Amino acid sequence: MNRFVKYTGIALAVIVLVAFLAVVGISAHIGDQLTSPVRETLTFTPKALDIKYENVTIQAEDGSDLYGWWIPHPTPRATIVFAHGYGKNREQSDLPLKELIPEFHKQGYQFLTFDFRASGISEGDRVTVGAKEQSDLQAAIAFARERTDGPIVLYGVSMGAATALATADETAVAAVIADSPFSDLRAYLETNLPVWSDLPNFPFTPVIMTVTPWFTGLDADLVKPIDDVENIDAPILLIHGRGDDAIPVSESERLAERNDQIELWVTDNDGHVASHKTFQAEYREQLFDFLERVL
Repeated sequence: MNRFVKYTGIALAVIVLVAFLAVVGISAHIGDQLTSPVRETLTFTPKALDIKYENVTIQAEDGSDLYGWWIPHPTPRATIVFAHGYGKNREQSDLPLKELIPEFHKQGYQFLTFDFRASGISEGDRVTVGAKEQSDLQAAIAFARERTDGPIVLYGVSMGAATALATADETAVAAVIADSPFSDLRAYLETNLPVWSDLPNFPFTPVIMTVTPWFTGLDADLVKPIDDVENIDAPILLIHGRGDDAIPVSESERLAERNDQIELWVTDNDGHVASHKTFQAEYREQLFDFLERVL
């Protein structure tokens, strides 16, 4: 009997250990996938839009080269520094910038758009969903300041929107436009990781959140726009679709409650980053009316 109990205990311990290692292994794999999305390729250059531009290289804080486009204007009203979303590149194809860049130029704005680390053709191995991208955006802002003495506006989408909000409290910018941001990366991932991973929330989400920072640099606690917006001394325009199935509109609603200078435009449409697609004329009107009022 004692021998049976002993062997049963050993068997159970082995099963628990194997299950634990399996959960850790699967979680590490998901963390690897999360921080290594397939890079989108570039499909056009501003030359195709009949706009003068320059291919530029921005050096990130860690020495990585980030590549982008600088689109000057002879008499700029301001400079827009664009921050793209997760898994995207400087084109932000689901917006798309290909249609908006000519409008910005026509309205008198210079434009800088670039590939974050590990995106597009920029150097780097890991996307950190805003953690290290904040320093990338800081480098882009510094690059723009070397080219202009005028006001700088941050314009971000999804991950880039959250990164812009998380960065704007530490640098002097004239305004921020944030389309479909999340408010707190840790809270967002703890709630929404099952959507991205197709795995049960328990036990996988806590393990993914624990092991991923060890080898990726994705520190979710470094991306908390909900706290940063309280310290941003610049007007902010938030744009969010009511039926966003990737980042709920409640994320922007939470942000808007934290700062009296925030304007929130909620669009009545489904899909992530779909406001421009659904309401192109209204979207552009919102952008340029906002800039006209605050600059």
